[in-house]
Amino acid sequence: MATSQPSSKNVRDEIERPPQAIYYPAITEDYRLKMDPDPEMGLGLVANRKIKKGELVFGDSIEFIFSDVRESDYLLFQGHHKASKKSGTKIPSTMPVTRDMLLRNHGVPALIDGNICWRLEMPGMLINHSCDPNIIDDSHDACRGEAYAARDIKKGEPLTYNYITQFYDFGPFFDKCRSLNCLGNMNGFKALSEADKTKYLSMTSTAVQAMHKADIGEGTRPKEVLAYTPPASVSSPSCLSNTMRLVFPGPSYALAQVTVRQNDLGQWTLHAAKDFAFGERVYEFWRSDWPFGGRDSVVVVASTKLDKFDLPEGTVINLDPKECAAKKDRSGHFQFSGFDLLVSHSCLPNLTYNDLHEDEDDEWQCAYATRDIKSGEALTIDFNSVFWDRSGSSGANDCHCGTSKCVGTKAGFKLLPKEAQEERKLMTWRRVLPPYQGEKEADTKYLGMALTPHVRESWRADSELGCDCPETAPSSSSSSSSSSESSDDSEASDDESSSDSASE
Repeated sequence: MATSQPSSKNVRDEIERPPQAIYYPAITEDYRLKMDPDPEMGLGLVANRKIKKGELVFGDSIEFIFSDVRESDYLLFQGHHKASKKSGTKIPSTMPVTRDMLLRNHGVPALIDGNICWRLEMPGMLINHSCDPNIIDDSHDACRGEAYAARDIKKGEPLTYNYITQFYDFGPFFDKCRSLNCLGNMNGFKALSEADKTKYLSMTSTAVQAMHKADIGEGTRPKEVLAYTPPASVSSPSCLSNTMRLVFPGPSYALAQVTVRQNDLGQWTLHAAKDFAFGERVYEFWRSDWPFGGRDSVVVVASTKLDKFDLPEGTVINLDPKECAAKKDRSGHFQFSGFDLLVSHSCLPNLTYNDLHEDEDDEWQCAYATRDIKSGEALTIDFNSVFWDRSGSSGANDCHCGTSKCVGTKAGFKLLPKEAQEERKLMTWRRVLPPYQGEKEADTKYLGMALTPHVRESWRADSELGCDCPETAPSSSSSSSSSSESSDDSEASDDESSSDSASE
């Protein structure tokens, strides 16, 4: 039974909304974007490290899915300047994403509630096709995908996937790939010979398998619908504002067992979804520069719900970097950290960050328990340890956390009473005070490690406090990182030259 290409025109009412940027890192530890010299191939992904056969390809990347694509939406390539430098090709800052692109070029059909629904997969949507791919077995449904290396992959080698395992009888089809094992004109799984169908069937998505079973009389063909459109219940008046909108995933992208809740006042907060013990890692999160210039408010739009802890797709949350838990880097620039921005303040918090052992320049960061945490408990950090001066924020001069350590303010370390400052200087990164019972000796060597690098740098530079700034751990993002970056650039150049010439 044949089927026609789904129409890109709306067949049902959609909620009016402004354009949305879809977050897409242009470079990670796993991959980087590169413009292929062949215009038919266009923008694609190349490996940014050596990947062994059977290894997860995107183990250090952020993965998510999004379906509600409109004509004015676009990909926002975070880190495009760095990706351009590494790949030696110009990577744009944005890329238009239209409904037609979703249905004809970069979208992937998925089986959802018995229907075929089209959606974009980040970062997989920009992987090019090959009949002899180096990536296999992507589930298309997991919180973190199941893309494994089919063989050893060199650093700088283009990442490829076999499209016939994703598309049945329509999709981004073309004549031939560069593979020596090319099957010829690629028209989807349905166009394969019976022998090739038997060979590839186990590798196909559930959507392809459902359509194939229907064609051989073993089931009913799923109904094909347009991409998901969020119900009105997940929208809010903010969706019609002029504030920039950014599609970003919920806790599932980090496999984090935390939940996002909205209280009666409309405030969004983060809560534990299980019990955590003192010192345990509560969650990981992805951190990068604040988007759209680094200072303005952002409406974060939830991507496709892949886990019970995610919000429904299309849910919007207004985030002002001056009001939420947006930390600053050493240079004083706001950092964007997704659901981690929703932690609340407490003068006796249950979370802390490990700035002693984790490099501030790494995208992946972690939050740890400062004490035992019960499931359902609100997750908190000490704003006065994380921020230097947030006196311009609303409510900063008042704190009503009600803890035994409440200092009556959350305006930042600079504005704390001297006694409260001194106490925070003495804490280890796990916020343990002298005599440091249970702490490793190495963790007590440097003082002020419960403070973020930006607070420590500001403290050092402050004319009143600089004289008694404690000895702090050497920065891992100083001269050593610049030398290693030069080494990586050289290695990437050598690997790319060899791999590109081989593929051509």
